[in-house]
Amino acid sequence: MRKTILAMLAVALLALPVLGQAPGVKADADPAAEAEIMKLETELTRLILQGNWDEYSSHLTEDYVRTYANGALQSKQQVLSEFRAPERKVLDLIPEELNVRVYGDAAILTGHLTMLSRQNGRVTTFFFQFTKFLLKRDGRWLMAGMQLTTVLK
Repeated sequence: MRKTILAMLAVALLALPVLGQAPGVKADADPAAEAEIMKLETELTRLILQGNWDEYSSHLTEDYVRTYANGALQSKQQVLSEFRAPERKVLDLIPEELNVRVYGDAAILTGHLTMLSRQNGRVTTFFFQFTKFLLKRDGRWLMAGMQLTTVLK
């Protein structure tokens, strides 16, 4: 009898975390927000290719952070400094397979990115899988973070 009570108590304790969980959270069906984010992605690509770093910066939160595949973190200022460096120039960016998920005033954008870059006179092509984290503030979508993973094409 005692073993049965202990077994029932163990099962009940194991079930507690499941009972306390909220129902599954799903992305909002928000085609307007998805379109705004896709437009922002096109705009960010254009600004990078033009080297318009002040306007590009205006689309990032002040505490923006970029994470590379090796775990290295860069602040907004470090990212802009890297972009502005004379020995580096982004020649082309091709975002593909974009997918937006909106959660109220937050969103996640994922996709593949092909980047053609000149560094120290050498042209190199990079392939990334990326995840961007966006927030809507004062009616505008801003990028709060980005994670890049190098992939093979």
